[in-house]
Amino acid sequence: MARPVSRDERAIVRPTQAFEHFRYDNWAPDPPLHRFVNRFWRTAWDLPEPFVQTIVTHPAVNLVVQADGTATVTGVQRTNDARRLAGAGWALGVLFRPGGFRPFAGGSMRALTDRRVPASELWGGAADRLAAAVVAAADDETRVELMSTFLRDRAPDRPTVGEDVSALVDAAVGAVPPVTRVEELAARAGVSVRTLQRLFDEHVGIGPKWVLDRSRVHTVAGLAARADTSWSDVAHDLGFADQAHLTAAFRASFGAPPASYARAERRARRGLSR
Repeated sequence: MARPVSRDERAIVRPTQAFEHFRYDNWAPDPPLHRFVNRFWRTAWDLPEPFVQTIVTHPAVNLVVQADGTATVTGVQRTNDARRLAGAGWALGVLFRPGGFRPFAGGSMRALTDRRVPASELWGGAADRLAAAVVAAADDETRVELMSTFLRDRAPDRPTVGEDVSALVDAAVGAVPPVTRVEELAARAGVSVRTLQRLFDEHVGIGPKWVLDRSRVHTVAGLAARADTSWSDVAHDLGFADQAHLTAAFRASFGAPPASYARAERRARRGLSR
């Protein structure tokens, strides 16, 4: 049974405004898929006018089935993803952990970086049958279970190198303070910087510096609802050279300095609460 969890909004630019246009839900993966999958997610919309939502992408692969029956696999995208929503529709996706998709891909993850391909390129007719079953299902819980079964049937029983990479990323971004330098991450892994880069290219599809930097801007976005945030303290805690460095990195991804972005989010939330 799919277990709903709190939605992770950090990658969604201006989430308060966004959720006036579409619904967004998350479910946790059941064992053994938690080794590979971060979460299942769904968006649904019914719009009188088109709306474009910008996503500051995660360093991970997404498998997505849409209401029109298409199934796609999207590798790590180094640029923001602007998604145009029009009319009525929905999309159900699997966000894998960094390194989590490699056992299902049959090849290096670098081959998927900045690409979106039909799922049938990886799994042939089985992907088309999955998409048809997901579209025909009566509810989201059934759809999530169909996708879970599809992945469980293809998941390796033995531990994989990608799981080690996923655990390394989790430990690095969850540390206090978080790991922000590739050299420190390599030392934690007990390998050279060059070996670490090769591991990330093969199992994540992008280098470790990009993963660490993206995690930092997502963390900053997650603080946007807090009224008492000291951005100079955040810059120090997250390993930025100074507040100006943090501001430049965040603006490049989210389109505004963190202070003004946070003020706009708080105003929007106050407006919804009236």
